[in-house]
Amino acid sequence: MSPPPPDSTPTRPRRRSLLWRSRRAFYAVAVLAVVAGGGMWMVLNSIDLPPARQPIETTFVCDSAVADGQCGFGNSLASLASSEDRVLVDYQQLPPVLVQAVLSAEDKNFFDHGGIDPMGIGRALLQDFFGNSESKQGGSTITQQYVKTVYLSPDRTFNRKLRKAVLTVKLEKELDKREILTRYLNQIYFGRGAYGVEAASRTYFGVGVGDLQLYQAAYLAGLIRSPETADASKDPNQANFRRRVVLEGMVRDHYISAQQAKEAEAIAWNSSPTAADGSPRIVTIRPRVAKEANFGNVQHADIGSEYWLDMVRSQLRRRYGPSAETRGLRVYTTFDPRLQNAAQSAVTSVLNTPDAPLGSLVAVDKQGQVRAMVGGTDYAADKVNLALGQQGGGSGRQAGSTFKPLALASFIEKGYSTRSRFDAPPTTSFPGVYGDGGLWKPANDDYADHGVLTAEEAMWYSVNTVYAGMVDKIGPDSLVEVAGRLGVRAPLAPNYSLVLGTEEVSVLDMASAYSTFADRGLHVDPYVIRRIEDSSGNVLFDVGQEGPPQQVVAPEVADTVTSVLRGVMTNNGATGTSAYFGVPAAGKTGTTENNTDSWFTGYTCNMTASVWMGYRDPKPMVYKGRTVFGGTYPAQIWKKFMQEATKGDKPCTFPRTDAGTKILNSNKLPSSQATTTAPPTSSTTTVPGGSTTTVPGGSTTTAPGATTVPKATTTTAPPGPTTAPAAPATSAPAAPAPPP
Repeated sequence: MSPPPPDSTPTRPRRRSLLWRSRRAFYAVAVLAVVAGGGMWMVLNSIDLPPARQPIETTFVCDSAVADGQCGFGNSLASLASSEDRVLVDYQQLPPVLVQAVLSAEDKNFFDHGGIDPMGIGRALLQDFFGNSESKQGGSTITQQYVKTVYLSPDRTFNRKLRKAVLTVKLEKELDKREILTRYLNQIYFGRGAYGVEAASRTYFGVGVGDLQLYQAAYLAGLIRSPETADASKDPNQANFRRRVVLEGMVRDHYISAQQAKEAEAIAWNSSPTAADGSPRIVTIRPRVAKEANFGNVQHADIGSEYWLDMVRSQLRRRYGPSAETRGLRVYTTFDPRLQNAAQSAVTSVLNTPDAPLGSLVAVDKQGQVRAMVGGTDYAADKVNLALGQQGGGSGRQAGSTFKPLALASFIEKGYSTRSRFDAPPTTSFPGVYGDGGLWKPANDDYADHGVLTAEEAMWYSVNTVYAGMVDKIGPDSLVEVAGRLGVRAPLAPNYSLVLGTEEVSVLDMASAYSTFADRGLHVDPYVIRRIEDSSGNVLFDVGQEGPPQQVVAPEVADTVTSVLRGVMTNNGATGTSAYFGVPAAGKTGTTENNTDSWFTGYTCNMTASVWMGYRDPKPMVYKGRTVFGGTYPAQIWKKFMQEATKGDKPCTFPRTDAGTKILNSNKLPSSQATTTAPPTSSTTTVPGGSTTTVPGGSTTTAPGATTVPKATTTTAPPGPTTAPAAPATSAPAAPAPPP
């Protein structure tokens, strides 16, 4: 073996570094990361931009004076909002000074970047690192803020951040920058329950967004980061700081001059019209107001508008679903402040003591518009609407004798004349009319025997036993059917006692039914909403498109009922004379058993009104020392309202007619020839033409415009005895003519 060459020494292999030895693993991880990242990006990039959540919009309700297309801020009766008060605006409605203020405060490069601003992100990171609490802008762009609010959940996860980045880029590709900015400004929260710049402008300054001044625009832009802490009514120093930051940004971005910024910053935050010493001062910001849980910015609450608004909201929800008031609707109602004030005044001026019963009034015009509705007098204390029965949160009430005209309409439809005669004993009985075979024994309110009366006389003096006989003739099923046609929407059982108003109905029901008589048998369901538009002005509903009124009873039938009801208000001794106020009108009183409910419902040619009185828990009514009947306080309330409501109406008259041709019991003797014993409280009234008529509890007077009846004919409407003439006539006396 040859020796190793000179100067050669054995060497050990050199050990590689850990990094070198791990290079393949690092390469593999890097490749996997790139592949995974690319794959994740591809997956995220394949996600379609979801539909934006529909922003909640405030609905506005306006009264009858607001023209179509004009309902909104500034002229509304109230606003209906849920958790968010918002009114959407277009980009063209945004004043440049507001756009500039928001860009300087939130995203000065908004119109230059593609949705993600690397410089802005870097700037935000540096400010966070150095603890700069007075940073002028954050890292998120306006587009990212909008995406976060509208498309994503509030969870703070890595996946959410990636989704936000992807959706931001996608949104920038699909929408114009101005559209993104407008959506953002319509969406964001400004404090005090105001969402979007229009609601914020109204809430803080009482002006529309288009009228904002520099100092106001800077203030609103300063609220975006932290609306509650920068509210000038809570912390004016913080509000000043935020406004100054925005103004400095606007100077930096060359939107305004330093002098303009100085002048705007000098304006103080005054929220009261007077200073501490009582001197006037300029109000620059509105004070905080606790928003009513049900409605916002309510007008005419002192005359009961909140009961109307509750009804409007219920109808909107039935039509459009439970969140109807969040759809930005413009609702035009029939609410008439003048007539509503007259109705509220009529009720409260009569029922003006702490122990007074409750009262309600509904007035409907010829077109079916509800023009006045007294649902209560204190909405904050009691939200039950007395005018609506069960639909108002309470219960219906028995209608009493105000239901008799509905039976008379059915009677006339069957061809019977109002001159038909009926026995009118103190009480009568009808066996087997109930399912259990029970006996119905109706009685007259005064328990008097009224002898024999015509159908119209029995209406004038509200004699129960006559109308009990009438329902036996027509059948209770017929009465239910006619009542439904006339406008009674409460469920009715076909009982004999229905003719005396024992079923529960609403004040609106009775106004609806009588308005059909007033309009000669034409009926349209009463309504409080005449038109609905969306926030863009598109018409969603118009009552004029619902079709014409329906002829539910023949005109001559309705006219005959009206002829009879005129006598209730004009004949001496009739129950409704205290409601007469000098113009042609017709109506009927109603009083239930034990005087627990009292009514007066009546109409002129142009207006129908129904009045109810009673206690929440039914009990006999004695008010101001007087037992309450329909012809007392309810008639007074009705008269007070109608005197005001009919001012300026064109005079009109009702046709006089009797559509019936069949006269029941025409051979029956009038009550004067049927010997009747009655209390001596009655008196004899002489009617021109030689006839003598005795009316219950009346005084000796001559009925205005009474029609001549055959001589030697004596008709007694008890109580009150009289001597029968030797040669009685068999024809019924004519109804008195209307007063001049």
